[in-house]
Amino acid sequence: MTTAKTLDQLLGTGGATVVTGVANDSRRVSAGDLFLACAGEVDDGHRHVDEAVARGAAAVCSERPVAACVPNVVMSDLRVRQGEIAARYFGDPSAALACIGVTGTNGKTSVAYQCASLLDDTAYMGTIGWGDIARLCRSKLTTEDAVTVQRRLGGMRGEGHKRVAMEVSSHALEQDRVAAVRFDIAVLTNLTRDHLDYHGTMERYAAAKRRLFEMPSLGTAVLNLDDPFGRGLAAEVDARTIGYGLSPNAAVSWSEPGFHPHGITGRWHTPWGDSRFWLPLHGEFSLYNAAATLSAVCLAGKPFDDAVAQMRCMMPVPGRMQRVASPNCSGPVVFIDYAHTPAALSAALAAVRQHLRGRLTCVFGCGGNRDPGKRPMMAMAVEEGADSAIVTSDNPRTENPESIISDIVAGFTSPGFYTVEPNRTAAVRMAVERAGAGDVVLIAGKGHEDFQDLGEERIPHSDLRFAQAALDGRRV
Repeated sequence: MTTAKTLDQLLGTGGATVVTGVANDSRRVSAGDLFLACAGEVDDGHRHVDEAVARGAAAVCSERPVAACVPNVVMSDLRVRQGEIAARYFGDPSAALACIGVTGTNGKTSVAYQCASLLDDTAYMGTIGWGDIARLCRSKLTTEDAVTVQRRLGGMRGEGHKRVAMEVSSHALEQDRVAAVRFDIAVLTNLTRDHLDYHGTMERYAAAKRRLFEMPSLGTAVLNLDDPFGRGLAAEVDARTIGYGLSPNAAVSWSEPGFHPHGITGRWHTPWGDSRFWLPLHGEFSLYNAAATLSAVCLAGKPFDDAVAQMRCMMPVPGRMQRVASPNCSGPVVFIDYAHTPAALSAALAAVRQHLRGRLTCVFGCGGNRDPGKRPMMAMAVEEGADSAIVTSDNPRTENPESIISDIVAGFTSPGFYTVEPNRTAAVRMAVERAGAGDVVLIAGKGHEDFQDLGEERIPHSDLRFAQAALDGRRV
């Protein structure tokens, strides 16, 4: 249903001109829209005002005056205020939704997805899509632009959802994409090296993450107290804090962990009660994610006993330590995981070692046009945690795949440890076919993704599909 608003209602100025939509991408402008023109990280919206007007924009709000045949309102701080303007247009949807924001280097998807699966009437927004987790719509970014975030929140409210569990990336925080979202609960998973191609330093990366915990709407911060950044936040934030981990100060912790081929056992200790647990998950890092999830859902009103019972049957998060079904018990065990940082890769390899015996092979690569400093560190993590490696392409984008692979293999100390196979499909098949009964193959880096970015093209590729075919003895 189209909603009409005046410029004065949306911007506090501009008079009675009526608009029937808001867009900050000229390619998505519809007749009657207010076009928000900002200078972005890559492009400048001011350059596309003529296109927006040609598509039917009824007005333009910009950071500097533009020549247009429609009303033009100038706001020098428009980038920060995009979300606020969109929230007004869509009726401030986050005010009607209990919003759980999850940030951190690793684990955002797992925690947000698990929260959405355990809480009634709760939608998900993040890397693997948005909406009801039973029928997710695809998204392009972990956290999309400010207008899209508000539009989707409005849609979720309209569909009857009462809550949303949202991944919040450091880019989104730095670029004010969630500045107008009213978060009730914020969760920190951890902070390790990533995105330094964008943030430049770990200090700037941490500062971006910190912004989620400084939002005035925040009621409770759920913090990993075994993470140095989490401990620092616990002493800084104004909101109520709930710590989790093995720290003596953690309110939510666990004991007696047991790592089995198909899951984890142990005992929870929380402010809401103690209980034995079974989790259909793998790895110590999954315990941290589960503790974060348990904290958030209990804070959101879920009875503790119900949460523990439901966590026994949690569906695996697509592409996160996802076990590939084998047609019989005579082949290797294969996992697909999204790990694409040194710390995440180390954790995924350690998870496999905790649960399974057998020779461990890791298939991995590194993305192009991203932090090159982590490439040899990825190799070091694999050499420490696996028995062998196949180095391949991830999303090379516009970089030469062979150059990326060269950066990676510089981190190995033993030439006999690794094989290079730039074709990812062939690398997946090679790893599965080489592995014997009881061996383990971890295919890391792309997780749920069903594409590969090569040059300017996005070509179909699914680690899950090709691993399944290799296990079945098929060629695809």
